[in-house]
Amino acid sequence: MTACNLCGGTAWTVLEDLAPTRVVRCSCKLVFVTPLPDRPTIESAYGAHYYEEWQSQDDERRRMWIRRMQLVESLWSEKGTLLDVGCGEGTFLRLARSRGWQVAGTELSAFASQASPDLTIHRGEIWEAGLRSGSFDVATCWHVIEHVRDPLRLLSEVLRLLRPGGLLLLATPNGRDYLFRLAYLVARGRWPPLYEPDERELHLYYFNVPTLRALAEKAGFRDLTIGYDEGAAVTTAKRLVDRLAYWWYRATGLHWGMGLQLVARKGNGS
Repeated sequence: MTACNLCGGTAWTVLEDLAPTRVVRCSCKLVFVTPLPDRPTIESAYGAHYYEEWQSQDDERRRMWIRRMQLVESLWSEKGTLLDVGCGEGTFLRLARSRGWQVAGTELSAFASQASPDLTIHRGEIWEAGLRSGSFDVATCWHVIEHVRDPLRLLSEVLRLLRPGGLLLLATPNGRDYLFRLAYLVARGRWPPLYEPDERELHLYYFNVPTLRALAEKAGFRDLTIGYDEGAAVTTAKRLVDRLAYWWYRATGLHWGMGLQLVARKGNGS
């Protein structure tokens, strides 16, 4: 039985039953998949085939990475050390390096971690990389935390690797993307499933504002802000829906867009 990564509980409500896999909501409101797939299954999902679709979205993704780099530099003015957790083929790392940052990344995918030999990319889980405590000014984690088996351990390790006062920027899909779900219902006549075993991406956790905040705080982060992730949608249709969600967020403060963006810091006394 999979214990909740946030509270350790096993009191669930089943949202989707795709035996043997279920999507459940814990009593603490975290939504996740049980049983979690094993590591070889997760690794095999992110081979060369996974990145083929990205190659067809080069222009959109380039703009997305530039926006994210601008966000980093608006919050951390000095060009210091940056760790990208789940860095894929290293596109964001290469952009950061070109702007004067000292960069390193971690990546579980064997294919992606070997795609950029000119970059320092540690293959495996972040806690397997052997990195020194307090060695990074900034850590980024762009749409990764929903794919890993143990997001709390990942965030706790990021905290260890950041210097006191260091900055975390994280983005993840929004489990309450109500406008997209409504658009999907109108277009296809059914609600979108949370989990599809044959889907290109394996989403194991579905965060909303309260559960993402609770997880980051449990890992030890402070000064948290959670807002709208402008980089969550790269196709035209999704961008249209997400733009409506953005204006809804600006008008009401309600996060109904496709992605959440968290900014947090390691305490100076940590």
